[in-house]
Amino acid sequence: MLAVPAAGQIEFGGTPVGRTAQRALLPGPPVVEFPEVDAAALMAEDAQRIADGIKGPYRFGYNHMTDLDMDRDGAWTTLPGGDRVWRIALHCPGAYSINFEFHDYVVPQGARVFVYNEQGDRLGGFTAESAAGHHQLGVTQIAGDRITIEYDEPAAVSGQGHLQIGQVTHAYRDILGQLKGLFDSGSCNNNVICPEGDPWREQIRSVAMITIQGQGICTGQLLNNCAQDDTPYFLTANHCVQGAGPVNNWVFRFKWESPTCTPTQNAPTNKTVSGSTLLVNSGGSDVALLELNSNVPASYEPFFSGWDKSGSTPTSTTCIHHPSGDIKKISFDNNAPTQGTFSGAACWHILAWDDGTTEPGSSGSGLWDQDHRLIGQLYGGQASCSFNQNDYFGRFSSSWSLLQPYLGSCGDYLDGQPSITGVAETSAPTTMTIAPNPTRGRMTITLPRNALDGAHLLLHDALGQLVSDRTLRAGERIIDLDMSGRPEGMYFLELRGTGERIVQRVAVQH
Repeated sequence: MLAVPAAGQIEFGGTPVGRTAQRALLPGPPVVEFPEVDAAALMAEDAQRIADGIKGPYRFGYNHMTDLDMDRDGAWTTLPGGDRVWRIALHCPGAYSINFEFHDYVVPQGARVFVYNEQGDRLGGFTAESAAGHHQLGVTQIAGDRITIEYDEPAAVSGQGHLQIGQVTHAYRDILGQLKGLFDSGSCNNNVICPEGDPWREQIRSVAMITIQGQGICTGQLLNNCAQDDTPYFLTANHCVQGAGPVNNWVFRFKWESPTCTPTQNAPTNKTVSGSTLLVNSGGSDVALLELNSNVPASYEPFFSGWDKSGSTPTSTTCIHHPSGDIKKISFDNNAPTQGTFSGAACWHILAWDDGTTEPGSSGSGLWDQDHRLIGQLYGGQASCSFNQNDYFGRFSSSWSLLQPYLGSCGDYLDGQPSITGVAETSAPTTMTIAPNPTRGRMTITLPRNALDGAHLLLHDALGQLVSDRTLRAGERIIDLDMSGRPEGMYFLELRGTGERIVQRVAVQH
């Protein structure tokens, strides 16, 4: 079961004026032209970092520092009725995508910010809640080399908003996977939706890709704490923080996962949270603990990973990560690691991966033991699909003295939470059971006794698209559902209207 958090969804919907019938009233936005970048030279620098065993951050873009202020740049239009619209266009010649940072972000009640491209993609609307009380906001990547930023302001709050863009990132790598076959990670990597990932569904939900300083990629994961109060503590690597500047504009992308095992397919990239606070970091175990500025929306189905601080050597290990800024992957070592050091940091040494690997961009990704508890985060090493040996993860046990003030004291280990239950549910009054699960087609759903008249039973596919929405009648507890016409894969059955939100995984296997 998932409780809905108090706040934190970065996007709040709506439609920009520039995408409605009123767009005829708007002049074309002034275009800011940025210089071209030398992608070949940047990639040569990146190749040398990889050769040196540096796993991250994985650089994908070039930052243009700028100062674009709505008081002097862009164009304002006043609509009939007094509402106002401000727009500006950014052009980065040859960019695969553009992301940027608002270094001043003041959005009054009722106003919204949108970003859209010429292909019809859109981000937003962003509101004051998107920044969770802060006055800066990092905005994730949107495809193309030209984008439009639009601020829609109701007449009632005219003049109360202010936006200033301080950094624009030109992506010289296609980290959105727009071009066929251009997912950059090695072919030995496993998509997390593959059967190998089934025992790790909860831990997979904790992992996010981080856009660092606008131009680099690392990985990290949500951590549980002894209070188990859903505080969004987020663990990554110290070397992702070092030299990266403030973390308040970092963007955390959750649930970027291929919906099919093979071939790899793209997925929505807008499940993001913007901004964080650095709580503690150290080179001694290459650890960094952040707290996200916003709660992770319940629709992202977050999981707060458990951990083990005992320092006991595991019998096997698993890593979940975003290699080369790619869609989420999972790797396995079926043998015990050894203790070692990497650049002076206390680490677990993975001698060789048995299935999968790590790459630049995987930095900060967790290492879980056979009990599904986190014991470290990736520092560096030589592993790749062509040479799958020698990776080093900073040891959680060595980091504990720094982490304990935040995570609390509750023994040597703590399991993760909350669980989204799946197969073999119990029939307690507040649970929902599904049988058979996995299913080849037809299945029976038994609803909890507290399901209310008018509650909704929703079915979403792995991309988050709504498949069906059924309104329940009073006393209705047994429902037959036919999935035989649906493609194979993972689905999510959601019950709303019980006083809680219950979500169950459904696997369709024809």
